[in-house]
Amino acid sequence: MRLANPIYDVVFKYLMEDKEIARRLLSKIIGEDIIEISVQPQEYTGRSDKFEVIILRLDFKATIKTKTGKRKKVLIELQKGKNSADIMRFRKYLGDNYRKADTAANDKKKKEALPIITIYFLGFRLTNVVTSIMKVNRDYIDLITDKKIDAKEEFVEKLTHDSYVIQIPRLKKKVRNEIERVLKVFNQSYVTDGDKKILEFQEKDFEEDELLLLIVNRLRKAATEETLLRRIEIEEEVENTIEQHIREKQELSEELSEKEKTISEKEKTISEKEKTISEKDQLIEKLKRQLDEQKKGK
Repeated sequence: MRLANPIYDVVFKYLMEDKEIARRLLSKIIGEDIIEISVQPQEYTGRSDKFEVIILRLDFKATIKTKTGKRKKVLIELQKGKNSADIMRFRKYLGDNYRKADTAANDKKKKEALPIITIYFLGFRLTNVVTSIMKVNRDYIDLITDKKIDAKEEFVEKLTHDSYVIQIPRLKKKVRNEIERVLKVFNQSYVTDGDKKILEFQEKDFEEDELLLLIVNRLRKAATEETLLRRIEIEEEVENTIEQHIREKQELSEELSEKEKTISEKEKTISEKEKTISEKDQLIEKLKRQLDEQKKGK
């Protein structure tokens, strides 16, 4: 069974544009019952003579049914990064979302801020955290008693947010819980030899999981669409070009640094020689004065 690799932005977007998959997958990750969802893709597109570069970010406006039966609207920001340098982009997009407002639940003419949930799919390993899936949540702590406060306050909820971090390289073939099983389709251990665009699975890898089968069918369809596969190739070309540019820039920087070091050493040598000459000139002047004094004494 051949599936398009969702580590690529174009495939990831294609997968998450299916509202049912997005609703159920995000529900699984955050552990909340999402009953309604709308996808609001936000893209930055840059063009050069050869490439169209797309930086992907997906925002979802969701209605969650809480464990107490209440409904609340939230903004779910979903981002995917390939390296740690993406952190500034993450921060910029998060700031953009904090400035957004939506219609109030009880007054359609009124605008209000929505609580934010962020989910990050990382294509690299964090240095100090070794788990594949992590939740960063907030606790209210009374600093007088050092005890946890169980109540929630709207003012605080809208100024802070929970985050979920998925480290794709740390996903295991032998899944350890339900969320990791659903995320199996992101596991890069299933990449086919010589072709990172395709993941290869056996039918038995998915057993009887309805959500996983929905995801698999979507990615299987993506693996047969020539237009999508071509866009993956373009994405690869762009990344390779950028990586080559970074390598060349690094090499140039190292070369300039070495030249600057050589120049600095030469300048130091010249400075030392000039100092030696100056000392010799001073010695000559001193000897001249002594000679003149000897002549006068005669």
